[in-house]
Amino acid sequence: MAYQYVFGPVLSGRLGLSLGLDLLGCRACSMDCVYCEVGATEILTLTRKVYAPAKDILAELEDWASQGLETEYVTLGGSGEPCLNTEMAAVIDGVRRILPGKKIAVLTNSTLLTDPQVRRELAGADVVLPSMDTLVESEFRRINRTHRNISALDIAKAMLIFRREYAGLIH
Repeated sequence: MAYQYVFGPVLSGRLGLSLGLDLLGCRACSMDCVYCEVGATEILTLTRKVYAPAKDILAELEDWASQGLETEYVTLGGSGEPCLNTEMAAVIDGVRRILPGKKIAVLTNSTLLTDPQVRRELAGADVVLPSMDTLVESEFRRINRTHRNISALDIAKAMLIFRREYAGLIH
């Protein structure tokens, strides 16, 4: 069966064998980085909403799990910034139900760590892999081509707050 939201597993240098879940289903992101591996951002936004319904993502994951395949991690990421999906916490809870004992990782560009609700949702993951290319604002804008309401300094401050709040592993 071909999946829209489940991909892999792939061998990750940081996580080992990792099954990916795309929480967006489209190239929606708060940045349009010059180096993005999925291509140009189609929707440059900070608006959180249901981009891909948790029930659809989890239905595909249940089908994948029924095949008896193995993975070490389930990684929330995909074709943009997964923290934009307001159903991220429901996906994390569903992964725990469907694949008990498997570790959950979230790839994030860190822009939404400024939102306390996003930080609370990320607390459900075992590992968070935030990124930050530079603290120099002009470089940040040139490399990451961010939404106009994002600043490197705000993200850096939010990352420090998240580190204090989060009990899991930051990789």
